[in-house]
Amino acid sequence: MNEQERATMTTKPSLEKWSIFRIGAVAGIVGSLLAMVGNLLHPATPSGDPEGVAQTIAQSERWVLVHLVIVVGLILMLGALVALSRSIEGGVAGALAQLGFVAAVAGVTVGVILVIVDGVAAKHLADAWEAAPPNQAAAALGVVVAEETINFALASLFNILFAGVTFILLGLAVAWSKEYPGWLGWVVVVAGVGSVPVGLVQAYTGESIGFTRIATIIFPTIITLWVVVMSVLLWRKAGKSR
Repeated sequence: MNEQERATMTTKPSLEKWSIFRIGAVAGIVGSLLAMVGNLLHPATPSGDPEGVAQTIAQSERWVLVHLVIVVGLILMLGALVALSRSIEGGVAGALAQLGFVAAVAGVTVGVILVIVDGVAAKHLADAWEAAPPNQAAAALGVVVAEETINFALASLFNILFAGVTFILLGLAVAWSKEYPGWLGWVVVVAGVGSVPVGLVQAYTGESIGFTRIATIIFPTIITLWVVVMSVLLWRKAGKSR
């Protein structure tokens, strides 16, 4: 093997990593911003008031659009997590990063299904309830309530698997690797650990309560900002890998 062939073999992995890190970094920043904007614009629904929930959904003109924005945000955030898992290699940290990658793919899959069901199916069902004649309104509302129950089941799994397990694993990988500042890993581990009981409470109650309403603001915000910070570090790392 001559020197040119060796140089080509060395350059290809380097170029591949550079591309993955840069694409992941951009995806993470854009995806996080979309997810935050989508959640901020998401109309608030009342608790313990099925008719109020159905009415809020039916009368919202941005319901579907907001949820589609969140879906795109989640998919792009996954790109950043894939790149992050590829940036940590070897040892326990590398193994945790790969397990975190698997959890991220599974978690985002659940999240996309959750958001689409809540954003598209719920909207059509609520519209059907609003347009239903009086003698069919109760049955139509029952369908909306059933759909909301499914949403809470998916939300509980999303909080446990994606916000919880994924970021616990990736946070530990970052904390135990020498690729990034260790404290960044521990910050998101705390957010991940806090997200697990949120999912468990949602699973048992089937509705929002004070604890889950507050926790689903605090922990997802920490996680989203963490993805932005790690995306910036991935971009810088890409410059060193060329």
